[in-house]
Amino acid sequence: MRTKNNSKQHKHPITSSKPLSIILQLLITFLLLGLILISFYNIQPYWLRWVFFGTTLLLITIQGIRLKCPLLFVDRIFAKHPSKQLVLALYIFTICFDFALCLFPGKSLRMTFTNFISFKMITEEVDDEVKIVFDTIQYKPNVEEIAFVEKPAIYKQRSDYLKYGIIYLLGLVVFNGLLIATITTFMTTRAKRYNMGTNTYGNIKQHVVIVGFNPLCVPIIRNVCNRNKNGLPPMFLILSSQNPEGIQRVIQTQLPSLEEHVVVYSGDMNSMTQLRRLNLSYAKEAFILGEEKEPGRDSKNLECAKLIKEIRNTPNAGETLPVNVQFDKPASYSTIKRITIPEDYYKNDDKQEILYIRPFNFYENWARLLWGTFCLDTYNPLDRNMMTDEDNHHVHLVIAGFNEMGTALLLEALRVCHYPNFNEETGANKTQITVVDPKMKDLLPRFLSQYPYLKQIVDVEVEFKNCRIEDPEIRDQLDQLARCPDTILTVAICFFDADTSFSTALTLPDSLYYTIENGTITSNINTEILVRQEIRSGLANLLEQENGKFFNVKIFGTLDDGVNDELLNDKMAIIIAAHYHFKYDLGSSKNFFELMESDRDATWREALKNWISLNEDKRFANRYQTEIYHAYQRYQSVFKRHPEILYQTEHYRWCAERSITGYRDLRELNLKSEKYQIHKCIVPYHDLSDLEKEKDKDVLNIMEKVIKLAKQI
Repeated sequence: MRTKNNSKQHKHPITSSKPLSIILQLLITFLLLGLILISFYNIQPYWLRWVFFGTTLLLITIQGIRLKCPLLFVDRIFAKHPSKQLVLALYIFTICFDFALCLFPGKSLRMTFTNFISFKMITEEVDDEVKIVFDTIQYKPNVEEIAFVEKPAIYKQRSDYLKYGIIYLLGLVVFNGLLIATITTFMTTRAKRYNMGTNTYGNIKQHVVIVGFNPLCVPIIRNVCNRNKNGLPPMFLILSSQNPEGIQRVIQTQLPSLEEHVVVYSGDMNSMTQLRRLNLSYAKEAFILGEEKEPGRDSKNLECAKLIKEIRNTPNAGETLPVNVQFDKPASYSTIKRITIPEDYYKNDDKQEILYIRPFNFYENWARLLWGTFCLDTYNPLDRNMMTDEDNHHVHLVIAGFNEMGTALLLEALRVCHYPNFNEETGANKTQITVVDPKMKDLLPRFLSQYPYLKQIVDVEVEFKNCRIEDPEIRDQLDQLARCPDTILTVAICFFDADTSFSTALTLPDSLYYTIENGTITSNINTEILVRQEIRSGLANLLEQENGKFFNVKIFGTLDDGVNDELLNDKMAIIIAAHYHFKYDLGSSKNFFELMESDRDATWREALKNWISLNEDKRFANRYQTEIYHAYQRYQSVFKRHPEILYQTEHYRWCAERSITGYRDLRELNLKSEKYQIHKCIVPYHDLSDLEKEKDKDVLNIMEKVIKLAKQI
């Protein structure tokens, strides 16, 4: 369970290094101006100028190294900050000017400047072949201040200084003008290419790659940056076929503090040439999101993962690259769980795993955040912590809207709604789920064809209704459920339109919001109303501060929380798979947890090797086992009194998870085949063999060890 982060905007301390940058910039400016002053007053020795100039170049180099990609920095100045272009041009002019002063140190800059602007009256007198010259402006006409020259000489007149001064300044201006014009033309072209997303920056390393752009992109960037709140965020390279300037505006609006850490490339995600621009050999993580509303998006995302593998297909590929692949459609996500991803999608020619492909689905993630092990503490569990082995309450979940989100909530409820008070003999205290949608007649056949074995789940009953939640029949049913003392009611409004969801959630029968007993009005604590809102703003913010009639109405489904590290972290699932592997698959039973204490590194490597060898079916089975841990921790009192009851509950959970995945019950033929997804153990708990019962017992017996070890790794 974790606390919900309600911050609207990322506040990562990315400015922590700005003081050092400011100091370096001030030092560079001081040295450049200092060199001009040294030349102006002709301060000796001349090599001091080279010391100043060399130190300046060293500091500029240090600043460039700190920027990691100085060319990107300059591109952004010319593309986004016109006011800074003048400053950059002045820096270039001053550097060239200082370089000229270092090359030609003949006279002081002050003397040249003074001779050029001073209106001198030169007077000459000759006496015994001695030439006397004095300046009527600089010197007073007295003998002490007359400059004597022993030998006749040729003196430059003011016209000479004017002529050479003009030539000097014109040459300097023309040279710097041509240089700056050339640089400006070059950078203007680069700025245009930057806005078009066609520039490539090959020296960006240890970055995060995002392929495709959709509403999840911004939350993913924010989530990755929140991993290390005390350090600098990584660079993000986004490759998308959408308008790069439009993507940049979205980043600038929603992530202003992280704008300088995001680079947008324009290109096709299924082009090997475009993917090579992402410098994938040096990336530390990748997210494949695909383009929003693109046909065949999920298939293209998986194919893109294969192309990334081809790019990293080298003998020394380095560490395994985590590749998180989004599957937007529940049907596609369900399919990937049932198949085995071929090795050529994630292994190189030497059979070395160079990618770790982790499928995820935004809607399932949110269902897990509501009722799974990593649930947010804003939401109550479906049973409100009220179920015991001697309790007669039952959970009733009503889902309005059988879209992607509604489907995900239904499947998650089928996985976790298994409670110790279910009576196997009478069928009492079954979990009830009602799904309401006016298009149910069209939607239901496809759903049942994708999940044909849901009837094998014995402790949960699902009812599909072809109507609207506003219909009188459904409103009457909700009113009765809210008034029933034995029913723990949850209503989830899953409409895509935020305003429709909001208005529906606030206009349900009053009995869902409050109860009246003995003249006292109290909030209905047995009922929770969930309303889908993708963006936490406007009315949603007002609802979060509500403490009146709509106290039990809560928003869910926001984009910000739909992707986070906890949901993509497989440590607990890897530990569970390793436990069964060491205990049942190696021929001789071994205790994985004891081996971790004696030789952690070697044992964990073996655990990872075993995890990699599993197909997606088994990986998801272990992931879903952890989803029930949060509920089992609440029922420790039941477990201590009657452990067999929770062992039985775990078996029902396992039967439900296997049935959702597509396993068929063929107990009458005593058949089992993982290849064809047939199992003989989808039976009542008391019909299991002792060996199979032992596996159900393991789930609860090792639970605390799994949680503890996952925190240590």
